[in-house]
Formats: sequence, structure tokens, C-alpha cells
Amino acid sequence: MIEIQLWRDQGARPLRLLVHGHAGQGRYGEDIVCAAASALTETLRIGLTDVLHEAPTGAIGPGHADITFYQPMSDQVQAVVETIVRGFQDLRDTAPKAVVYTEERLH
Repeated sequence: MIEIQLWRDQGARPLRLLVHGHAGQGRYGEDIVCAAASALTETLRIGLTDVLHEAPTGAIGPGHADITFYQPMSDQVQAVVETIVRGFQDLRDTAPKAVVYTEERLH
């Protein structure tokens, strides 16, 4: 199971994203759900680092990503992050037996 957790601040801005696990829908390297989650995670890294030049802190590796977003967050960064979040939500809706997505708002 791939677990995706997003923490938001009081204003609903993303603070941290954690993605880990394996979907278990195919052999390692052939699992399309894992491939989709990896593509979304890598696209987030590329968008923030290479396009907007605002690299987040944390680590992205095989089967795991733990990303903390710089604050205050620009509108451009928030747009990229929210786009990827929508992709993760869609992946959850497409493969509910393989992906869990949760959000927590910090008070």
C-alpha cells in the first residue's frame, strides 16, 4: 500500500508531504500504480527545483519521499504542489486498494 500524507497550515497551505510504500499491484519495476506515484513525486521535484528554482527540503528516493515546503509559500509553488496533490487524489480514487491519501490541518 502506498501511503500519502499531506500536512497543511491553518490557511490550508501545504507544509509537508510524505509518500511511502509499495502499491503491491505488480512486481517491482512493473507496478503501474507505483510508477504513477513515482512520476507525480518526481514531477513535483522537477517543478519546484528546475522550473521555479525553489527546492524544498527533505529527501526523495525509491519508495519514499518526505518533503517540507519553504514558508511563506509563493503562489507559483502552491499551484505546482496543489496540482500534484490533485494527481495523488486521483490516483487514490483510481486505485483505492493500493493508495491511501490523508490530509491533516495543523492548528
